[in-house]
This record gives sequence, structure tokens and C-alpha cells, in this order.
Amino acid sequence: MLLRLVAVGFVVSMAVAAYAADKPSGVTGVYLTTRYPALTVRAGETTTIDLSLRNFNHPPQQLSLSVPEVANGWKATVLGGGQPVASAIVAPDTEEKLQLRLEPPAGTGPGEYHFVVEARGDGSGLKLPVTVTIGQELPAKLKLTTNFPSLRGTATTSFKFRVTVANDSGRDATINFSADAPKNFQVTFTEAYGSQQIISIPIEAGKSKDIEASVALPRDTPAGDYKLAVHAKSEAASADLDLGITILGQARLALAGEGGRLSGEAYAGQDGQLTVVVRNDGSEAARDVEFSATAPEGWKTSFDPKQLPDLAAGKSQPIKVTLTPSPRAIAGDYQTTIRANATGGQSESANFRITVLTSTLWGAVGIGIIAIALLVVVFAVARFGRR
Repeated sequence: MLLRLVAVGFVVSMAVAAYAADKPSGVTGVYLTTRYPALTVRAGETTTIDLSLRNFNHPPQQLSLSVPEVANGWKATVLGGGQPVASAIVAPDTEEKLQLRLEPPAGTGPGEYHFVVEARGDGSGLKLPVTVTIGQELPAKLKLTTNFPSLRGTATTSFKFRVTVANDSGRDATINFSADAPKNFQVTFTEAYGSQQIISIPIEAGKSKDIEASVALPRDTPAGDYKLAVHAKSEAASADLDLGITILGQARLALAGEGGRLSGEAYAGQDGQLTVVVRNDGSEAARDVEFSATAPEGWKTSFDPKQLPDLAAGKSQPIKVTLTPSPRAIAGDYQTTIRANATGGQSESANFRITVLTSTLWGAVGIGIIAIALLVVVFAVARFGRR
């Protein structure tokens, strides 16, 4: 409903030119006023108008309140503190806030309706004319707008559109939201600066609210341009907003042992070989992929190759890793972390369990010592056992 405010004159017992100040210099008297003495309202609805009763430099005044002139069939009530009142006392240099509630009869049509509010005290009377116009109701209308209808980023970007929803209708409405998006794209709505997801929101007539449309998409979404649409709908109107997302290519590295193994073996102080496979599961080539390792103290690692200038999307490359455990490493399991880092912040790591074995050389030496000891015993028994 269109709200039309019209400034018109009204009659009171004293001049009101200096009324706006809290305590006008040289002004005395009691005043009955309203900010909107003429306004347009919707048909069939009760209207409440704020009134003000002020006392400047006069002793306390008790004034009886009434509405002697009421439009035909209407019901008019003066309220104070939310309750019907018949009089009010206003102390010196204070204000009493009142309300005029106007209830139209059923079937009241467009037109102007006139009322007079009266406040009477000892020897004085204040009259305040009020005009209410019932106008034609505006057609239902919704509007969706955004400052940034197109966003761009990678498949891991958090896409958020700030959308303003305007209820340009004559009635309050509950607005429901939905979206059309590509397959596997998920669109959720929240009120601006809020975190709770919503599917609808109430908006008063002539007002607007901001909402946020968040779009989540799969990490493997190919690079390209994507279109989606946001819909707002009330009982009597609807609106649509077209949005766009541009997905940029992105590399995504993965590391694993050859055949999926994440383990290997090595001997203390000796070079051991391990094959690692690096893959690019992203939608763009990985640039300058460099390899490194974090191994137990005293271990040595090297890679062949140490760096890949380019790894195309969807491709993989085996990497030879040489691991040399410390000469003092004892038999057992150890963990080594191998990393791949590419230009643009792409990084991936994998943990490998390396089992250190006892050297066969030391085993042979031990067997030799035992054999020699047995020979010495046999020789001693054979020689001295005859005596």
C-alpha cells in the first residue's frame, strides 16, 4: 500500500511555531500535536496515530480527552500507556505521549475521513484535526538486486552473493527463496551477517532486507563458466536474479607408493630404494613440483628427479626415492614423510613406514665366529682327550 504523508495545518489554542525545541525560549502554554495530521492507510486496517500533549511553563494541567468528531461508522479511541484514557495530567515542562486508534467499519472504501481530537481543561480547549485517506492498494511486487552478479575463483572457493530483497508491495509478505544451479552445486540462504540457514523471511511493505546466497560445489568441478538463478516468491508476486560463477583451473596433487604401498625396507647405513607416484587430480597443470622429505635423525634422502617443471592435469609420474638410514639405526620401523610442493601453494604429503633390517654381513661374521669357536673346541678335545 502506498504511504502518502501530507502536511496540513491544525488548530490549537496557542501558536506552535517554536514547538520543535525541547524547551522553547519565551514559549508558554499547553499543546496537543501530532507529527502526521494527514496520512494514507490501507483499507480495512486499524490505524494508530501518535499524539503529544506538552506543557511549557504552566502549572500541572489536567485535561479531559475525547474525539467529538468521528467519521461515519468509524470507532475512535484515545490511548495512554496502551489503555483507553479519558483524561491526562501533564506536569510543567513535560510531555505525555498518547495515541489515537481509528477502526474503520467493514467495507470502508477509498476516500478521505475526518476526525477531531479534543483536550479540555480549566478555561481552555485544544482541538486537533486529523485526516485519514484510504487509497488504492499497490500491486504486489518483489525485486532482487546485487552489486556483484558474477564471481570467480577455484573449485575450493567459498562463493557468496549479497542479495537485496525489496517488497515493493502494499502489504507485508513472507518471502520464500529457492535456486536453480548446475548439478551437484548446493545453494543455501542466510540473513545478512547471520549464520542460520533460512528458506523464507518476512519483509514489511515498502521495506527491503539483505540476504546471502552461498554456493558450494564439488572440488573436482572443471574450469569454466556456470550460470545459476535465485528465486524469491510470496503469495502474490515473484522475482528472479541471474548469477554467474567462473571456475578457474586448479592443480591438486596426490602422493602414494607404487602399487598403493606406503611402506619399504632398508638396511642401516645402506642405500634403500622407494618408488613414489605423484598424481595431478586437478583441472590445471601443476608447475614446478618439488620434492622433499622429513626423515629420522641421521638419515639421508634424495629424489630422482628432484623437481618436475610441469605435471599435466590427470597425469602421474613415478619418483625414485633413495633412503639411507643412519649407520647406528637399530632394527625396527621408522616413519618418513615425503612432500610435493607446486607453484601456487599446492602441496601434498604422505607418510611411509620404513623397516630397518639387520645387515647380512654382520650375520655372516657371527656365523664365522661361531664356526671358529666350534673348531677350536673340537681340536682341543681331539688332542687332549687322549691323555
